[in-house]
Amino acid sequence: MRKESPRAPAGPLDELDRAIVSQLMADGRRPFRTIARSLGVPESTVRFRANRLLREGALNIVAMADPHRMGYAVLAVILLRVRPKARARVVQALTALPEVQYLSSCTGRVDLVLQIVCKDQDDLRRLLAEEFPALGGILETETLLELEVHKFKYAYPNLG
Repeated sequence: MRKESPRAPAGPLDELDRAIVSQLMADGRRPFRTIARSLGVPESTVRFRANRLLREGALNIVAMADPHRMGYAVLAVILLRVRPKARARVVQALTALPEVQYLSSCTGRVDLVLQIVCKDQDDLRRLLAEEFPALGGILETETLLELEVHKFKYAYPNLG
């Protein structure tokens, strides 16, 4: 019998779970007591459900810092085409790079999409000219430098 991962989501969220998540997305530091009052449920219910959602991996509460204010002058999206047989190895290696903030597999003209942060142009050059070729299996890269961020939000609409 296959054992389920302790972080595996148990399935779709119910209405109360979604309402709790919605409030925590608006303010990850919102007290459980405040959430409970607004939803008309006991604080212990909110605490239990929020902890379950965290444990299952359905919810993560993190601080979102402005990368420029944290000293990262370069933000970029990198599109990669990789050899099919090298894909898993390349994904594993990319996830270990500290510059990689986001990585996903996709369909279409590219295989992987990365969002990266670098201290400066020299860091970006090193990544593209030294680190990526050393991985092997990367056929093509396209780098899109982010000049200005107009919206930065990781919250899903209409949850509650």
